[in-house]
Amino acid sequence: MRKLLFLLMFTFCFSPEIFADFFKWEIQLAVKGFGKEIETFPVATEGKIQFSDIKIECRMESFWTRIEADLLLEGKTLVCVNGEKEKTVSVICRDNHRNRKYNKLKERYPATRDGFRLKPESGMNSPYLELRCFF
Repeated sequence: MRKLLFLLMFTFCFSPEIFADFFKWEIQLAVKGFGKEIETFPVATEGKIQFSDIKIECRMESFWTRIEADLLLEGKTLVCVNGEKEKTVSVICRDNHRNRKYNKLKERYPATRDGFRLKPESGMNSPYLELRCFF
C-alpha cells in the first residue's frame, strides 16, 4: 500500500503539465479574400502552422486557461510574418453559463473571432486569416 501511494505521489509530482481546451479552436483561411472560399484548420498545439496555398509563416502561441467560480476564460494568439511585417491577433473565449457544459436546451452559441488581411494593399482580394473559438 505504501509503495502504491509513493508511486502515485511520484507520478503526480513529476508529470508534465497538461493543458485542456474547453473550447474548439480553428483558423479559417480565405485565400481569395474575405467572404470567399474558406479552408478550416483545427488548432491543437502551439507552434508553426503550415498552409498549403500561401507562403506565409504563421504560429500559434500564448495558450492559457483560467477557471474561476462560474467563469471560464481561454485565450490563444495567432502570429503571422509576411516579409518584414508581423501581424498578431489574440482571441479570448469566455463562458459563464452553468448549463452550457451539458447544453440541455440545445442552444447554438456564437463563435468568438478576430482576423486580419495578409496583404492589405491587395484590397478585397487579399488572403484573410481568422482565429475563432466556439463551444
